[in-house]
Amino acid sequence: MSPLGRARWSSGRRVSWRWWARRLPTVGVVGVAVAVLLGAGLASAAWLSSGGGAASSRAGQALPPTATAVPGTAFTTSLLYPGTSGDVKLTVTNPNAYPVTVTSVAPTGAPTAAGGVGTCATTGVSMTTASPGTAIPANGSATVTLAGAASMTSASETGCQNATFTIPVTVAITSA
Repeated sequence: MSPLGRARWSSGRRVSWRWWARRLPTVGVVGVAVAVLLGAGLASAAWLSSGGGAASSRAGQALPPTATAVPGTAFTTSLLYPGTSGDVKLTVTNPNAYPVTVTSVAPTGAPTAAGGVGTCATTGVSMTTASPGTAIPANGSATVTLAGAASMTSASETGCQNATFTIPVTVAITSA
């Protein structure tokens, strides 16, 4: 300290409010410049930041359709006589959580007969593969009619008269 009791850098005068008022614009400009530079540094850091991690997703599982006859697996809806053809009708149920389209219905075994007038071990009935293109909603069902898909040959036994023919089928679908 100096012998007068004041700090060496002090001029001994008090700074008046006028002195601050004259320098306030300069102090404000410097303050704003510092704030802008700090803000730009933070903005730059935000634009340049990056991170890492793992993203994941999961695919659902396609469930096979079920074929249900009306009644049975598939049955003829038209009367069949030796040498003629008739319609086949079935209900297809879609257990999936998304809509599907029936792309084909194909026979998978020998047709069976029930309710005939006698023995009908040889039915003479066959079915052709069909591509109906029927849309089925998610978790829904639809009745599919396949026009002229069943036929009966002259090999059919006499006991097959008045019989209902059930035909096992495989139903192929694709997501709609």
